Amino acid sequence: MTKSEFRLVLINGLFNFANVLSTSFVSVFIYTYTQSLVMMSIYTIIRIGLFPFFFTIGGKLVRKLPYSVTFTSGLFFLVVMMIFILLGQDLFVQNANYVYIAATFYGIGEGLYWFSVNNSNQVAPLPDHRGLYLANIGIFNNVTSILAPLVSSFILSFIASQTIGYYVIFALVIIFYVVIIGISLGLKIENKESSNFSVLHCLKESFNFKDMNWVMIQSATFFYGFQNSLSLTLTNLMIYEATGGSDSLYSNLLVVFSIAAIVSFYLMRKRMNDKNMYTFFKIGLFFIVTSCLVLVYMENVFGAIYFGLANALGVALYGNPYSLAMLNAIAVYDKKENVTGRVIAKETAMSVGRCAGMAMIVLFYFLVGEAYYMQIAVTICSLTPILVYLLIKKFYKGSEANG
Repeated sequence: MTKSEFRLVLINGLFNFANVLSTSFVSVFIYTYTQSLVMMSIYTIIRIGLFPFFFTIGGKLVRKLPYSVTFTSGLFFLVVMMIFILLGQDLFVQNANYVYIAATFYGIGEGLYWFSVNNSNQVAPLPDHRGLYLANIGIFNNVTSILAPLVSSFILSFIASQTIGYYVIFALVIIFYVVIIGISLGLKIENKESSNFSVLHCLKESFNFKDMNWVMIQSATFFYGFQNSLSLTLTNLMIYEATGGSDSLYSNLLVVFSIAAIVSFYLMRKRMNDKNMYTFFKIGLFFIVTSCLVLVYMENVFGAIYFGLANALGVALYGNPYSLAMLNAIAVYDKKENVTGRVIAKETAMSVGRCAGMAMIVLFYFLVGEAYYMQIAVTICSLTPILVYLLIKKFYKGSEANG
């Protein structure tokens, strides 16, 4: 690995540690005040809906400033979000709608941060390193995913007050954000950021059927995001409810799921290439489709266990081929234009897909009522990965398309 690739793997892993440490508990923390999966869906729509705007702002910033600026800005807003949640508990008790302010800070922070990471992931790895690079990120992320639940479980077990335990967890997360900022200061990525780009042009090109490579990227990304909307908030809360609201059992299950994911990513690291990619893709497709279906129709600890294991396998076996195909497909444009516009447009398609998935959940709540809305919405979301597979199988040309 190059130094930039190593730093990015480190940044991805450390942020994942902080994210696993905080995100699930942020969702549970807020859920205790809202007591509504519909409100949590709207909270997520606001959070994700801000991504495209701040991806674009991030793209404009890095034309003249280093990536460390967008990394730092994004993490700053995430810190503000956590402080607001911790200090705003009385506000949430008075009016649960204040959680939408937290969602705004969250969306701004993640928008800037994920722009920095996703664009760096596109331009930093050498072309023949991409598969290995993605696998290394997957392995390191899941190692940190094991450590994070153990740390949170230890903190919550040895501190008498659960609320104080959350304070300690969030303080630890803030420390990790500062460390990530320090690592990002050393990033040296040579690309075309100083040249102009048009996100609007790239979005319009999503419907240009003369360029089916780009149509495939945008369509597959939209449907990937549509299904991925379930994992943003709801699956964590569904697992939490299925385990009877036990923080320790919830944390222990996360450890088991992460171990399964590490094994999967290690297998991908050793075995996957363009020739056998679709074999892994199909196996992962089965696991990713069935994971949420079992969880929503088997609302108990056994459903939670199957979801966690199947999702852990699916993230590697389905997610890695998808990510590799997207990196290689976008790289086709790298020699003739600044791909920042393409990366932002792709992430916009992801955000639109995620928001559409969450909006569908809210819509079915009002159409069919509380008894069946989750089953119907989750069933539809869970089937969209089939479309992702079919689009990539039909139009992806392989890494040789990059010359």
